[in-house]
Amino acid sequence: MTFSATDCAFEGFRLTRRAPVAVLLWAVAYAAFFGLLFLLVGSHFATIMSLISQLEGQTEPSIEDMQPLMQAYGVIVAWAAPLGLLFSAVISAAIARSVIRPEDRKFGYMRLGKDELRVLGASLIVALIMFAVSFVGFMLVSLVAALAVAAPALWLAVVLLSLAVLAVVIWLSVRLSLVVPATFAEGRIAVKPAFAMTGKEVFWPLMGMAIIAWVMAMLVGLLGSAVAAPLSLMVGGAERLVGMEGASVPSLLSALGPMLVVSLLVNAVMTAAQVVIMYAPFSAAYLQLKGAPRA
Repeated sequence: MTFSATDCAFEGFRLTRRAPVAVLLWAVAYAAFFGLLFLLVGSHFATIMSLISQLEGQTEPSIEDMQPLMQAYGVIVAWAAPLGLLFSAVISAAIARSVIRPEDRKFGYMRLGKDELRVLGASLIVALIMFAVSFVGFMLVSLVAALAVAAPALWLAVVLLSLAVLAVVIWLSVRLSLVVPATFAEGRIAVKPAFAMTGKEVFWPLMGMAIIAWVMAMLVGLLGSAVAAPLSLMVGGAERLVGMEGASVPSLLSALGPMLVVSLLVNAVMTAAQVVIMYAPFSAAYLQLKGAPRA
């Protein structure tokens, strides 16, 4: 079993060169997704921007002041969470398909079928595991920190425990990093097999691969932001939403149309590029660890 972390880390760039039309279609899909979210919750986003601007001058906002803000956030999360999970499963499966079954090119590798539902289920399981571990760790740190108020010597224990919790979260993230490609390739929710594949022999190379991919994705994001900044200045920034509390979506489109279009397109292209760079390496790593050929 051979595994090259540096080779896999650049799979996102190889995929972009090999299937540029697919990556472009993913950007279009992100634009459609962001556009749909704006139609559903755009007015609530404007409300949040306005309320945050109003609360900035208050040192201690009251519960009554915060209530409209929390209600607006609640509506956004209620729409964005389920739609985002489903859309993320479609894109994650598409990226896995483009690496594992590159000949299956229809619709830019995007589908909405059993593969995507399995990826969605596997992603939810991983998210629940990570949440449970993080929550338990946070509660333990909070408990020791509360005891340290009366016994200052315990602050060292708080620091050490915090580092231990962080280490466990990172370790678990790496051990579960191949769940999506394994689930897609094997046609079943493969949490246990993916965990078994990422043992001590490949743990550190996988972690190094993930760090390299993350750094490259961030660099692409910074480059994209630098290119997009002049466009944003030309059409106005998101601060123009301030003062439009309660405005309807048609009113927002009428007043801020150019800014919204530029923001939507820029975010769609940058998000698609970053997701490809960050996710594709894990499918390539899965193929290498299984000893399967790669396109």
